[in-house]
Amino acid sequence: MSARIESLDWLRGLMAISIMVYHLTGLLFTSTDSSSLLGRLGIYAVSIFFIISGLSMALVYSRFISNSATSFSFYIRRIFRIWPLLWVCIFLITLPNVVSNKPIDVLQIILNMTTLFGFTKPEYYMNAGAWSIGNEMVYYALTPMILMIYNPKKILGDAITILCLLLTCYFAFFLLDGADSLSNQWKTYIHPFNNLFLYLAGISIYYNLKDVNFKVWISPILFLSCLFFFLFYPVAGDQIRIVTGVNRLSFLFFSVLIVVAFYKFTAYQNIHKLISYPLEQFGIATYGVYLYHPIVAKYLIGFMDRLGFHHSIILFLAAFILTICLALLSFNFFENKMIALGKKISKTVLRSEG
Repeated sequence: MSARIESLDWLRGLMAISIMVYHLTGLLFTSTDSSSLLGRLGIYAVSIFFIISGLSMALVYSRFISNSATSFSFYIRRIFRIWPLLWVCIFLITLPNVVSNKPIDVLQIILNMTTLFGFTKPEYYMNAGAWSIGNEMVYYALTPMILMIYNPKKILGDAITILCLLLTCYFAFFLLDGADSLSNQWKTYIHPFNNLFLYLAGISIYYNLKDVNFKVWISPILFLSCLFFFLFYPVAGDQIRIVTGVNRLSFLFFSVLIVVAFYKFTAYQNIHKLISYPLEQFGIATYGVYLYHPIVAKYLIGFMDRLGFHHSIILFLAAFILTICLALLSFNFFENKMIALGKKISKTVLRSEG
């Protein structure tokens, strides 16, 4: 299986940080709309996650998945990567209700622990942002089939990717109403089929660009062009404006280009450690940052309220720092062990099948 590409981890980490800042800003200060970079990243950082995820799965598993046994092995590895930390977060979310004798939705807990909510009720997620985890599990379920289509016939895989783009257009131009708010249509927006193209786009990037080499200057220029677009694209108002119509296609296009820029950035080894090391740590902490930050913020606010203290800036900084520290500890002392266990079990399954 292919080695990881460090620059993609950097992008993944940066997107996780931007989502955390977006949520904490909305919780402690004021909500942002489609006119600001933060308001745009609040939506499209998750989209970039999906693209990176598809690309990463193709990088690692394109030569590994070839039959039902290797597909089952893939599922085991994904479950051991996703479920353990998700279970910890579900426990932390549920605990205050248990302590205060508030009602608990057992069905919701079961659907979240098994990530079946992604297949049945995408809006039934418990943790802020965890709808994307439900979407991811749907995409993982389809991954072996997609890779086995792409491997012998790239053109067939690209055709499926284009069909998924048309499906996204159906959401953007017909199912989502640009005159209404995104919050009122959130259930429609987070449907797995609305974002399936993004995951397929990541897989398509791998198969179409794996043998293409960029000159060193192309990736930085490409990234700066995308950043310019995200900063200055002329749209304002509710975030529904950036997920519908032509605006949706524009943001999708530049989101894909951002991932391409980082994927083909071959000079990342030459970046000074003062820059590369923090980015590397953000990449390692990505999943923890994404899941922990709403919980850390909620617990901190509750603790500060009991003390009769509320200072938004201090709360923001405390939540930011504690989340990153907790995510790094979680990865190194818990998630890594679960990943290793998943690999061990998957290898045992493959041996037994062999």
